[in-house]
Amino acid sequence: MKAPLAFRPATDADRDEWQAFLERHASGDFLHDWAWASVAELDGQPQRRFVLTEDSRPVAIAAAQARQLAGGRSFWYVPHGPVLEYAADEASRRVAATLDGLRDAGRRERAIAVKIEPRVEAGAPELFALSGHRLRPTPGTLQVAQTRIVELNADDEKMLAGFDKDTRYSVRRAEREGVTVRVIREAEDLRAIDALHQLVEATQQRAGFPMPPLARYRAAWSALAGAGRARILEARVGDELMASGMLVVEGGRSFYLFSGSRREAVGEQKRYASYALQWAMMRDARDSGVRYHDLWGIAPHDAGPDHPWHGVGLFKKGFGGREVTWAGSWDLVIDPNLYRLREATSIMRRAVARLRPGRAHG
Repeated sequence: MKAPLAFRPATDADRDEWQAFLERHASGDFLHDWAWASVAELDGQPQRRFVLTEDSRPVAIAAAQARQLAGGRSFWYVPHGPVLEYAADEASRRVAATLDGLRDAGRRERAIAVKIEPRVEAGAPELFALSGHRLRPTPGTLQVAQTRIVELNADDEKMLAGFDKDTRYSVRRAEREGVTVRVIREAEDLRAIDALHQLVEATQQRAGFPMPPLARYRAAWSALAGAGRARILEARVGDELMASGMLVVEGGRSFYLFSGSRREAVGEQKRYASYALQWAMMRDARDSGVRYHDLWGIAPHDAGPDHPWHGVGLFKKGFGGREVTWAGSWDLVIDPNLYRLREATSIMRRAVARLRPGRAHG
């Protein structure tokens, strides 16, 4: 006889077990870290945490961010979740119990729907666990749909051998140019996160990306570094900061979260600091017990040079690994009437936006 499943809200007493479960399962990342709740709160989307247990042990977790809508309604979002072992024999049953629990909890809080974006690869056999559960596929994803994941090696030379030749050259050239990398682990060091934000701001402006506010960077740093799961690495030439980035470690996986660099002026010697920074991140992660390093976000595989992430993708591709596309996004509809109304309104807004002067049509 199969053990009964129980779906319930997670409490502070679940913190350690939640985190241990997250770190054991490849379908989880820092977006389900217990400490990430403070970032979701800052975003105006407070978390609702839930755990599914079997014989009192957790077999699935789900952190739903609640976005408030007019009239006291809300729309829930589970980023890169629910987290569970999707390849397990009992996965489909556990997914069903988790979705039923989310539907009931969302209904009690007047949610219209719950959007899930499981960290499962497109085309993977594990997708079978998500089939047949009254989920509505939706176009696009809220999280970046593609990434590159590098398997780390205990031997530096073997790991370098997995890079392309230009990246190997750039890593070694950075060392000859005198680039050194410092690791900051103290959550109280706001200077490091503020300096990183300034570099990211300059980098984002060059690429035309939207820029998250400093308060969000500080919240992520204080939460994750305060829990001992994040550090900032700074690449310098002498006293000058050339590149900086945040590394997050969740068990056997690490994530390249934020990064920015200073572009050399015309005629200035190129330092290759971004290459030194990423190389140092990968070695630091490996020395912390990490096996897989997630470079967190690249352009789609069929995107051309005009895509805003094209250059970033080429940079990350140089470090080897494999390209991964996530399976997609699904909505668990709770209130069909309001859901259809919200969907129709969204379609109308997009249509109006396309008709505004100065916008391309198509």
